[in-house]
Amino acid sequence: MLRLCRRVLEGLHYYPAQMAKNLNLTLGLIYSQRVLLALVEQGLTREEAYDIVQKAAMATWADENSTLRENLEKDPRFAGALSPTQIEACFDPSQFLAHVDAIYKQVLAD
Repeated sequence: MLRLCRRVLEGLHYYPAQMAKNLNLTLGLIYSQRVLLALVEQGLTREEAYDIVQKAAMATWADENSTLRENLEKDPRFAGALSPTQIEACFDPSQFLAHVDAIYKQVLAD
């Protein structure tokens, strides 16, 4: 099974621009968990954080012309809880790839 996985990964071609385009199709909804956790880390209760994120996410689903981030920034509870740097970190897709090199090394090791 690992040999098959290795063969697939070694021949894999990827297209970063298309990957970014696909991520943007989610309108930022893929970052909702990271936002929720960041709000909790800043001292909001899980219920308060969930209320903020859920309302913004539902607004994003309802209006595909707005993003999760735009809808979150309309809520003063969100803007007051996180700094601009923390907000940027929540919406940084590179965080999802933090351990990818170690995973590939382990899978592709001889």
